[in-house]
Amino acid sequence: MQPMPWSMSQIKQCEKESGQAMLSDEHALVSYAQDFGKLNKVIPSAVCIPSSIKKLESVLAYANQHNLNVTVRGNGLSQGGQALAQQGGLIMHLEQLNHVQTHEQASIWVEANATWSSLVEVSLKKAQIPYVLPYNCNLSIGGVLSAGGVGSSSFKFGSVSSHVKALEVTTADGKTSQVDEQSELFHACLSGQGRFAVITRACIKLRPCLKQVRTFFLVYLDKNQWLHDLADIKSGADYVEAFCSPSLQGAKLTAEGKRTPFAQWLFALHVSLEYDNKPPQLNAVSSHLKPWKTIHIQDESIHSYLHRHNSRFEAMKLTGQWDLLHPWYECFIPTSVLSKDLEELLAQLPIHYATVLQIVPLANKKRIGFLMLPNATDICALMILNPGVNPVLLPSCLQAMTILDEHFLQQGGKRYLSGYLGQKLAKNYWQTHFGPAYGDWLQLKKDYDPRHILTSSLHHL
Repeated sequence: MQPMPWSMSQIKQCEKESGQAMLSDEHALVSYAQDFGKLNKVIPSAVCIPSSIKKLESVLAYANQHNLNVTVRGNGLSQGGQALAQQGGLIMHLEQLNHVQTHEQASIWVEANATWSSLVEVSLKKAQIPYVLPYNCNLSIGGVLSAGGVGSSSFKFGSVSSHVKALEVTTADGKTSQVDEQSELFHACLSGQGRFAVITRACIKLRPCLKQVRTFFLVYLDKNQWLHDLADIKSGADYVEAFCSPSLQGAKLTAEGKRTPFAQWLFALHVSLEYDNKPPQLNAVSSHLKPWKTIHIQDESIHSYLHRHNSRFEAMKLTGQWDLLHPWYECFIPTSVLSKDLEELLAQLPIHYATVLQIVPLANKKRIGFLMLPNATDICALMILNPGVNPVLLPSCLQAMTILDEHFLQQGGKRYLSGYLGQKLAKNYWQTHFGPAYGDWLQLKKDYDPRHILTSSLHHL
């Protein structure tokens, strides 16, 4: 049975039964009609911001009883409708579930809408951090776990979601329970896109860390040397960031007689090491690295390092880029495909879209939850995280995304389900994406949300 749209009488009745106020005025609803991508627009019927888990349970129980759909939203920083309601649906915004709670010996309990930044503020007091942190520490705990999460230590430790000790979740019928890795619901909720239950709290595993971080900024002209050194540093570095950066060289004539910007691509590695007192040297990582240049060496506190991208996000907000379109492209691919095809692809990408092309090496750990990865021993994520696209330039950006998908997906690539997937997905898209796990996805949905209450604009059923 398909869930039904919420009527005004049902909104009022839910308020009465749950004791939870709902937002249904036009101004409030419009503010929840888009996510960070600003590529889709769906106005919900109402918005609920539960002040407690008990009220969250009551709202879900009411929705389940009356067959009404609900979309879970954290900070709304997805780009493809993952945090948008279906037409006529309810947005459940977890804004107030934002507390860092119990810090145990090697783990920490946090509510779903606490940020990774707030977690780190507490865990660093005991010189501990999560094994993997997302590049943007202002993301919510629940949002990242629902997608999977990668970061600059993923080459050692895999995804963020691989390091969760336990979850507290509320299923569509309003029942809350604590689950761990022995539970199929635990695995369903990790990279589960909010489809099987609402993550209300998570217990994140922690590791010891040192006080300072030194980063070596290496630049390469030769792609093969860059990839060789990227593989070489994995055994000795604590954090790695790799990317391709275009150096604009002017505009050249195309076959159509128009001029288009073109660039010389440079390749970069940021290699970081933790330390307490004596700063390490680059040969502590490897004595065989051959960059074109080492352009900078930076020492900072580990707190500063973990928040290193904040200045970029602040600049996006100050300049208005934050409010532009964000057709971000994120795809896991075999590293062999990157090595073989990178230069050809760089030549095809419009520079106004691929302002930086980020490469994230990923340790090939046992699959946790529904984070789908290529069937390969050496994996990386390729990401284009443009700071903001003017609507006039959107068609060429979407065309570039289509070219990348056509190239990567047929060679075993898997899209990371945080980004923008496109307007009209093929009927068999999810079956192809999940592959052999698709049957598990359907069965777990049937087991834990048989009425299909938990939906989104991206995931209709």
